[in-house]
Amino acid sequence: MVLAPDPLEGPMPSTTATALPAWLAEAVKDRAERELSERASNLRLVMDQADKVNKRLAELGIEPLSPAGYDQHGNQKAAVLILADYEDYTYEVRALWSTDDNAVELHTADFEEDSTAFGRVRLPRSIGDAVAARHETPKFPARPRDFASEARWAIDGLNVDRLNNGEVEAVVTAINGVTAALLNLAQVNSRRP
Repeated sequence: MVLAPDPLEGPMPSTTATALPAWLAEAVKDRAERELSERASNLRLVMDQADKVNKRLAELGIEPLSPAGYDQHGNQKAAVLILADYEDYTYEVRALWSTDDNAVELHTADFEEDSTAFGRVRLPRSIGDAVAARHETPKFPARPRDFASEARWAIDGLNVDRLNNGEVEAVVTAINGVTAALLNLAQVNSRRP
């Protein structure tokens, strides 16, 4: 008995010799154009933010050691205003654009930490704010709250089984339900942009 040859055996066809279907080639080209356009848009935004930082610093009469700009990856580079002085225990001060406040904000870093991370200290309203920032410990945003675990903790804290009064049990059960509903609703709303 002679078996038919297996179509999977033998040399594999060259994938480079095969041209892409027209629709796929068009989709690849479209994607590349959109990515380029998005990168250009992001770079324009970062350049605009750097210009705003430099302009605001000039308005305040502050000449940075290094002006705000952007790196080769298109990320915003902070303006370096004052370097750290380890003997005087003062922090390095940098200026960045805050999209939350739509203003320049000053950042410092604790040089005694193992990994130096800059955190916000204040918005500059005068030239003196840059000097004052040298002495301020950076403030980092709080961790996002986990409302679902807070709801579970609140519900567990009101233990219905330990109560002897049926009416109180009903009230505690209602509070548990409302707490869970409100905290989970807050969790969902906190995820929205």
